[in-house]
Amino acid sequence: MTTPQNAEIKNQLIATNTIFFALIIGMLLFFAVVMVFIQDRVQWTDDNLNMILTFLVPVFGLIMMFISRMIYNQMISKIDASHSLIQKFLGYRTAKIVSWAVIEGACFLALVATMLTSNYLYVTVFVFLLGYFILIRPSKESLIRDMNLNSDESDLIFKS
Repeated sequence: MTTPQNAEIKNQLIATNTIFFALIIGMLLFFAVVMVFIQDRVQWTDDNLNMILTFLVPVFGLIMMFISRMIYNQMISKIDASHSLIQKFLGYRTAKIVSWAVIEGACFLALVATMLTSNYLYVTVFVFLLGYFILIRPSKESLIRDMNLNSDESDLIFKS
């Protein structure tokens, strides 16, 4: 493997991490906006909506966690082992982005429910989902493990 490939892999790792951190920052900024927005607001007393959301938001979050993992595993399993390392990496990144998008959607639902009802229960769901989002961050180890890379490819990943 050549040095230009090391540089390309390093650039791909940086790009993937940048996407991940941009998504986290976006969610945290929206969280801050929601907290400022509802800070002085009296809790909304529409019991029907609050009752529906109290059930819907946590269940939706859990379902999205499972769906996220299922979609990720399906996309990873469809990547051909004979592809080049860069093509495998691009497939890994695509699977990660789709997985993150599913979790991010559940996070935004929790924050919108918080905005609508001023109920901080949904903030707890958001924090839980954000923790899961952080757990599925990209790493060299997860790339090697999930893509079943051979020893030469693994060495190239660790050297970049």
